[in-house]
Amino acid sequence: MEKKVIREYSNGEITVIWQPDECIHSTVCFRKLPDVFKPRERPWVKINAASTEKIIETVEACPTDALTWRYNDTQTEIINNQKMENSNKKTEIKLFENGPIHVPAEINVKDSAGNIIKENKDKFLCRCGHSKNKPFCDGSHLTEGFKE
Repeated sequence: MEKKVIREYSNGEITVIWQPDECIHSTVCFRKLPDVFKPRERPWVKINAASTEKIIETVEACPTDALTWRYNDTQTEIINNQKMENSNKKTEIKLFENGPIHVPAEINVKDSAGNIIKENKDKFLCRCGHSKNKPFCDGSHLTEGFKE
């Protein structure tokens, strides 16, 4: 079994985690914060190029688990997790224009036998039919010209 690539970038306050196998190349990160996310450069994440707040806001806009973040200080993380748990956000499934279906972490995906195949994480389901990782999106809609 191949080991998945995971990269971490820290500014001392937070660490941004990048999992390229989860990326569907939505371009949200580098369109929203081009000073930090520079896909043509190596390393492509310039973690000190913006404030922690702007980085968090951008990473949270990522439509997959490709980019996530955590506080380096566990006490801060505990306080912020409690704030998030107390929010009254309504669970929604979203269709991305010309892209996948976003299924939030609160909803588990089961296979035809009833086994949970992905839980407690945001999921992005293929709508174009070309994914090599069905039912999940692998970004094939971009190269196949999927429009809907």
